[in-house]
Formats: sequence, C-alpha cells, structure tokens
Amino acid sequence: MLALAALVNFSASAADQNPDLTKGETKGVDRKSTYNLGPTGLRGWMYTHPAAYLDSVQGRTTAAARQILVTHVGANSPASGVVKVDDVILGVGGKLFSDDARKSMGLAIQEAEKTANSGILKLTLWRAGATQEVQLKLKVMGSYSDTAPYDCPKSKLILADACKALAKEHRDNSWNGAVVGLAMLASGQPEFMPTIQAGARAMAPKDMQLKGCDTWNWGYKGVFLCEYYLATGDKEVFPAIQQYTITLARNQGMYGTFGHGGAELTPDGKLHGSIPPYGPVNAAGLAGNMAIVMGKKCGVKDPEVDAAVERATKFFGYYVDKGAIPYGEHEPWPYHENNGKNSMTALLFALQGNQNAQAQFFAKMCTAGWANREYGHTGQGFSYLWSTLGAAVGGPDAAAAFFKAASWHLDLVRRCDGSFTYDGGEQYGAGSTDDNTYYGRSSYDGLSPAATYVLAYSLPLKKLCITGKDAKKANWITKKE
Repeated sequence: MLALAALVNFSASAADQNPDLTKGETKGVDRKSTYNLGPTGLRGWMYTHPAAYLDSVQGRTTAAARQILVTHVGANSPASGVVKVDDVILGVGGKLFSDDARKSMGLAIQEAEKTANSGILKLTLWRAGATQEVQLKLKVMGSYSDTAPYDCPKSKLILADACKALAKEHRDNSWNGAVVGLAMLASGQPEFMPTIQAGARAMAPKDMQLKGCDTWNWGYKGVFLCEYYLATGDKEVFPAIQQYTITLARNQGMYGTFGHGGAELTPDGKLHGSIPPYGPVNAAGLAGNMAIVMGKKCGVKDPEVDAAVERATKFFGYYVDKGAIPYGEHEPWPYHENNGKNSMTALLFALQGNQNAQAQFFAKMCTAGWANREYGHTGQGFSYLWSTLGAAVGGPDAAAAFFKAASWHLDLVRRCDGSFTYDGGEQYGAGSTDDNTYYGRSSYDGLSPAATYVLAYSLPLKKLCITGKDAKKANWITKKE
C-alpha cells in the first residue's frame, strides 16, 4: 500500500511540476544537469522528479519526462547540422513520447542501429514554435543477441570501439588508475600490455613501505596487482601484493569491515578494534576485502590473512536471505542493490571458490538489481562499475538477463566515437562534455566511464577472475530463477 501511494503521489506531483518547454515554461530547467543521448552527439535536459531517488521509483529518475531540451550538439556527430541547441525533442520514430523520454530514446537508438533500419533515427523536434521531423544517420551496429554480451556481434563492436577510447584515457597511480588497468587487462588487447606493466610496477615500487591504512587506494590497487600477477606471473610486483594484502588484513576491524581507513587498536592494545569515527564504509571495505582474498589467491600466506577472510565472510554472509549490503554495520538495505555493494559481495564470495550459497544469493540480488543501477550515495559510479560483473557471478544466463534489462541505458551512455559518459549523481551531479571528441573522465571522483564499460563488455573474454575466469558453475542460477 505504501509503494502504491508513493507512485500515485509521484505521478500527481510530477504532472504539476513537469514544465512544457514548447510553451516557454522553464521552471526547474538546469542546463548543467544533462544526459547523454547515445551515439547521436546530443546531450539534453529532461524533467527529473525529486522523488526519483525515493522508495517506489528509485532508479528511474526521468519517469515523468516527455520532452528533451537539447543542450549540446557534438561537432562532426550524426546530429551536427541537423539538430540545434534549444530544440525540444518531442518523440522518436514518428510518435510522441508516451513514457520515460530518456528510456524511449535509448530503445529507439537500439532500433535504429539494427542492420534492417540502416542506422536511421527519426526525431520529432519542436523549434521556434514549429514541429518538424528530422533523421539522424547512426552507425549500424546490429542487434544485441539474446545472450549479450556473450556471443553477440554488437557487443564485440562496442568493445572494440570502447578500447580505442580507453587507450586515450588519462592514467594515474590511484584507485582510478587501477580500474583503468583492470579494464585494459580484461580487454585482452596485446597492445595494452606495455602500459599495463608500467602501471602495475608503478603501483609496486621496490622501496614501498605502507603506513596507516588507505582503504580506497589499497583495495583497488591490490585487486589490480593480483589480477595482473595471475595473468602475467610478473614476480616484480609480488612483494607489493604481499604488503597490500597483509597490511590490509592487519587493519581490518573486528567484524571484517573497514572505514575510509583502518581499525583502531583494542583497549588492550591488540589489532582489529572498532572502526573509528567516521565508521565503517562497505563501499571501500569490500574492495579491501577483495584485495585480501585475491592476495591469498596469489599465494600470500600469513595468519592475519586467513583470519581477515574469515571475519569478512562471516560479516557479509550475515546478509544472505536478509537483504542488500548496507552502508556500514547496519540493517540490510531494502532494495536488490546498493551502489554496487551486492555486486562486490558476490565477487568477494565467488573469488573464494568455496562460498557457493553466498555467491549465488548475491548474484540473484545483483541480477534483480538492474533497476537500482541509477541510484547511489555520492552518485552511482560503483553501481555502473560493478553491477554487470556481479550479475555475471550467477552465470551467463544471469548476466544476459541483467544486460537485456539495462541495455537501453548502456546505449544511451555510449557516444558515437566509442567513448562512454557518466551521467547522474546524488551528490556529484551529472557529467557533461564540451564536444563530441572529448575523452574526459567522469564526474564520479575521476572514475573512467570507458574503463567501467570495457569491463562489462569484456565479460565473454574471461581474462580476469572478476570477469569470469575460473568461474564456478555452482554459483550459477537457472534461466527460470
């Protein structure tokens, strides 16, 4: 009853507040909060109801939008010379929008890119008081297969273009650089190997001495270095893997969690006390725990490592059959996903190889969580990064089911040059771009959109543990499930 009431209230208030752009109504229009409109070269503003982040409509932020205000036309893009800034898109395919305008655009792009439709996207525009029909010519990509991203020619084309964009990404020695490194490894592109090796060795200097606990950076760097080591056998990075793994394990809190940093000492001066204020942050701690499990997988041996794996297994395993992983040490989050934390937990258990029930539960949650991808504290960057990989823990059928439900959004954040955008954000705001050839990073604290989606489209290659190498069929869920 509460969900129904919320939907009714949402619909009623949305109708009252949604401006009619063709009548000059501009209340609420924010040209800095825009969305990419797929490989058209366009960005646009559309109405977003404030309740879009609340209970019943979480993750469907533009549900009430029926118009799109064009705020950007990329140079040398399909829309260049056809669509103008301040045009209002009223519909696609000869029909006015009758549902979420953004999702309708994504689905229309998918139709246009099919071979049979020759890349033709038809738009209904309002310009300076008059309505007109125009056509954009998109690159023909074909159709997603029912098993996409597996055995899917369109997915392969998207991955090839995305790798070209990834090659132009800025790389640094932070957790963001580690994500770029993971994507490069996952892609299987041999030309990336010199860059990957240089990045790995930069994160593993011979004189490295870790102090304190930098959970965010150490977790992601640890995962990257472990995947690199397992893929290449480069012994030069193994001492750093040992340091990251053991130091993280020693800084883990009494319940298997981390904060932005490590735990305090107990009152009697021992390790693994409580997490000091600010408190536990599972988005950071899950990466740290994954790095510990991966380090053990690489051959790091230490009593602290085994104990850390056991603590994390107990803590995150507690949520099986109860709900989604919360922000910290709290009650379960009341949705199928919570900004990628279920996805990371699915991987945490899958990487251990002997936690099948736990891995399968969280894989189910991830698969059902496609509708929650667009919500997350500080923005949904971790959801975009991990969600497809988490669903894939449940096997190819689970990944394909997730992918099919989310594919309209995947095609909307893809640009005509093969790069991707980061759109949306609870705190950091929507991403933006100056022109069609811009390869900038996302507004999500530097997280690379290209790396994010290369990882997703690289799942069929199974080059990394986190993308399905050595995957256990015991974790897979059936088509019926």
